[in-house]
Amino acid sequence: MKTGIIILAAGASRRMGQPKQLLEWRGESLLARICRISLSANVTQVVVVLGAHAPRIRPELDAFPEIQIAINEQWDLGMSSSIQAGLQLQLSQNPNLDAVLILLVDQPYIQLPHIQQFLAAATSEAPLVAADYGKHLGVPCLFKSSLFDHLLQLDGAAGARHLIRTHQHQATTISLPQARLDLDTPEDWKNFLEQQE
Repeated sequence: MKTGIIILAAGASRRMGQPKQLLEWRGESLLARICRISLSANVTQVVVVLGAHAPRIRPELDAFPEIQIAINEQWDLGMSSSIQAGLQLQLSQNPNLDAVLILLVDQPYIQLPHIQQFLAAATSEAPLVAADYGKHLGVPCLFKSSLFDHLLQLDGAAGARHLIRTHQHQATTISLPQARLDLDTPEDWKNFLEQQE
């Protein structure tokens, strides 16, 4: 299967008070970490979507020349606009793409084996493969091409949440409670670092 990865990194991180894309953990930024892991996954194309703070964040991607960058000028409209910007770039370069895996920059527990699980599960007949947080489904989430038109018509800040919910009974799910972690505030980040110690 031809599968692309879209890394959503366009948010303003207002509650964090600084771009969380650039928060450092174990010697690298969260953005550099998810880029490195994604490139190791042997997919067709990796796209990073930047928006708020793009000039400040973009140099972080100089170390990854294989990665394509989509600039979402409408990042303030919410995650949906970033998904669309990423998918449009993917399809402009790979019109026969079979699936896209959407990742967030602030899920540090996501490892290469998790991504490989999603890619392996993509061979099922299900239209999507979603992370099971325990009480609901979410990202990482892999969408088959049959849902691309729906992704391109998303609206608002909720991203693909409604689309995942609509198709949850058809979805292949991967138990991934660690993906539920939210890193939105300085307190969240402090607690996360303390847990690592």
